[in-house]
Amino acid sequence: MRVLMMWLVILMYGQTVMAAPIASLVQAAGLRVVDEPQPAADFQLPDLNEQPLRLQDQRGKVVLLNFWATWCAPCLQEMPLMDQLAQTLRERPFAIWAVAMQEDRDQVAPFMNKHQFQFTALLDRDGAVSTRYKLRGLPTTYLIDCRGNTVGWSLGPQEWTSDAVRTLLTTLLSDPDCG
Repeated sequence: MRVLMMWLVILMYGQTVMAAPIASLVQAAGLRVVDEPQPAADFQLPDLNEQPLRLQDQRGKVVLLNFWATWCAPCLQEMPLMDQLAQTLRERPFAIWAVAMQEDRDQVAPFMNKHQFQFTALLDRDGAVSTRYKLRGLPTTYLIDCRGNTVGWSLGPQEWTSDAVRTLLTTLLSDPDCG
């Protein structure tokens, strides 16, 4: 009987999470809601191995697109939490792209190695992608769903391992377009 009750609670909780509108989950996670989910601006940037990566190729994944710099103290504040999140979701269709604004490999690679961050760092050497995303400060993060639409964004460091963020990401990852 206990097991049956537990399953009913889990089932009811899951249905509640699934029925909640994405906008309210975005807001609960501390992100700013995008009025109308819109396609994220596509771009291509090199990673630390100089391999070009294109955002559009990430369709089917939830992407946390973070703009940062090695000199940015608030960026460093949230990056360990981003790394924990990346490790937690490493088996899921999820990616973190940390776009280093106007820095090159000689600055970014030692920083990433020193802190042992496992997520992908990209190099926006000339700041063109940062400009395209109309940054107002660092860190700035955009959350992109599996269909390639921006669903939320934030300015400043965030608590990426909070229960509210996990609930939001679980909901986004349950989309049939993920995977």
